[in-house]
This record gives sequence, structure tokens and C-alpha cells, in this order.
Amino acid sequence: MKLTFSSYTLPTFLFKIAFAVFPSLDQYRRLGLASKPNTGDNGVHASASPFEALAERNNWLGMSVEEDSYGKGLLAAGVPLQTIAKWSGDSQVSVEGETKDGKTMSVFDTLEDLDADTILAKVSKISK
Repeated sequence: MKLTFSSYTLPTFLFKIAFAVFPSLDQYRRLGLASKPNTGDNGVHASASPFEALAERNNWLGMSVEEDSYGKGLLAAGVPLQTIAKWSGDSQVSVEGETKDGKTMSVFDTLEDLDADTILAKVSKISK
């Protein structure tokens, strides 16, 4: 299923839509499932951010950054291809105004639950 986020923020999508699609816990056997759905085993995957989704499309589907619509946006925002590749491995980064001098944090955590435009605005603050 492909959804557009024009009317949803990422957190709204995750908590109001993605988690709402669990089948009734009583129906799991009828659906051929070995156990009741839970947070980790449910047949639904929603990436924690548009950046993480890009990394997953690249990893799981072999889609290049240059052909990915969000990858194109990052490249247009001035993020070098080599940096996107490095960040796709969830590298440790420092973030201007967020991390103390000499401290780092996971790039996935840095961008988690942010909408696509917010991430594009934030990437200039992340160490490359």
C-alpha cells in the first residue's frame, strides 16, 4: 500500500493508521498466522522517517539514491551522495544546536518522527 502524507504527519500515520491495521487478535489463525500479531511481528512496516525509508528502499529493493524521489530531494538540498550512503548505515553524527561538543548521536534517531520537509531543512545542521 502506498500512502501520501499530505494530510498526515509521520507520528500521526504511525500511531493512528499503521498500528490500527492489526487484524483482530482473535482472527490470527484464520489469516494463517502462527501467533497473535504484536508490535514486532505484525506484517506492517512503517519506517521511522523518510530518510530511514530511503535507506531501506536502497537496501531492500536495490533502488539507487539518484532514482529515489526522496534521494533526489536530499541531493538537491546539497547532501553529497557519499554522505547519504554513510548516513544510511545509521552512522553517529553531531547536530548543531542539539549535541554537545564532541558528542554524537545516531542519524536515524536524529531524524526519527520528522516529516520530509523538516528533514530537508535539518540536514544542513548535521555533520557530514
